[in-house]
Amino acid sequence: MERHHSAERHLFTDVMDMFEQIKTDHPHVVIGAVTDGKANPLFMTFTLAKHFDFCLNWEDDQAGRKQFFVDLGNVEKDADLRWIYSATKEKGEELAKTAALLRGDDYPDPSVENVWIHVGDDLALDVGGAATCGAKTILAELANKQYHQTARRIFDDLDNSDKLPEWSTTPQKELRRRLMMNKAAEELVDKKVAFLSHVPEAINNILEDE
Repeated sequence: MERHHSAERHLFTDVMDMFEQIKTDHPHVVIGAVTDGKANPLFMTFTLAKHFDFCLNWEDDQAGRKQFFVDLGNVEKDADLRWIYSATKEKGEELAKTAALLRGDDYPDPSVENVWIHVGDDLALDVGGAATCGAKTILAELANKQYHQTARRIFDDLDNSDKLPEWSTTPQKELRRRLMMNKAAEELVDKKVAFLSHVPEAINNILEDE
């Protein structure tokens, strides 16, 4: 629980306003988290919990997670993330249906087109993975000065280990494979944001284009 309370103390300052705006614009939105880590926003009771409807973790499907990393090390095979994103889509649709029935609405409503929009900061895992299951994608490539993101630095200079972040323990072979996946996913980005406060607008733009 301390992991989650610590995360609450260190949230980006514009996170809560972002969620409030999304829910104001789209009152019936279903918001879920997909993570390969141990964090779960539903445990962040003082901040994020009220905004999230569900959380799916890679740990929930060890067989799928193990196969992904086997594929990642095989240069002749694409690493398949559909197992986790298919589960995400099914969970979101299940919750959307339940919420509609509780409101007394029809589901599916022929006058409403449901859209899944995935927001993430990883080209290969977020954009590439979710897009294979039909999601529209928003890449959060956040401004360095305001957010101090460091994850992208691990791909800056793979031939110079001195430039890798000290916290990175990923083998270079895996990083090179991930870099290939990043390049393949670039064309799957629907919108890109540099600030979290821009996410609601990006969502609205995607919906307008539908």
